[in-house]
Amino acid sequence: MKHLKNENGNAAIFMLWLLGIVAVIFILTVNIVKVYVVKEQANLAVEQAALAGTAVLLDKTKEAVNRFDTRPTIDPLYLADREVQRITDSGKSIEELIQQEMGKFLARGLDEGDSYIMAVNKVLPERIEGHPFLKKELKQSLGLSSSDTVYLFSPAVMSVITDNQARAERTELSLSREHWRIEVKSAVLFESISDESFMSSLLSDIPQIGYGPTLEYLEKIYN
Repeated sequence: MKHLKNENGNAAIFMLWLLGIVAVIFILTVNIVKVYVVKEQANLAVEQAALAGTAVLLDKTKEAVNRFDTRPTIDPLYLADREVQRITDSGKSIEELIQQEMGKFLARGLDEGDSYIMAVNKVLPERIEGHPFLKKELKQSLGLSSSDTVYLFSPAVMSVITDNQARAERTELSLSREHWRIEVKSAVLFESISDESFMSSLLSDIPQIGYGPTLEYLEKIYN
């Protein structure tokens, strides 16, 4: 009987040990899954933030093009620049040229946003180089320098960052002068799950970088 009691005690200890191992494995698995989820959250935040910033630049670009096409002015140099553009482009305004190219990309199955970006990248660089008043309008809308442009899209970027619970204090944003796109770096705080017995709690930032689409025409504005 004494021998049986010892075996029962050993079995109980073994079961407790086994349950502890299972608990540790379970916690590790949950934390691995949570790391993946937090990483995806951080990636979504920076990607959406970069797109939001890009949308601001595209809206400002549309405004500048519209002003060049339609702005009432008595400046003879401005009028001459606009007239030369119309004559050179067979009577079409800049916006009409963009819409024409956009239609071609839409016909290929691209969505509206990508089609517009590809259209402005095709139409604007040559016109910016050839028409100083178009360049002037774009600079006034987008900022006189690329650093000014960062301040322009910063509020939209930071709004998305905070909405997605990324860390504003760990966020860096820039306009790449190599790729001419918005780049956003940020992080989401990861807090591990712990049983406070086998494993202690861990706090760590999970950083990610998001990139907006390339806006090639910006190079002609700032270089």
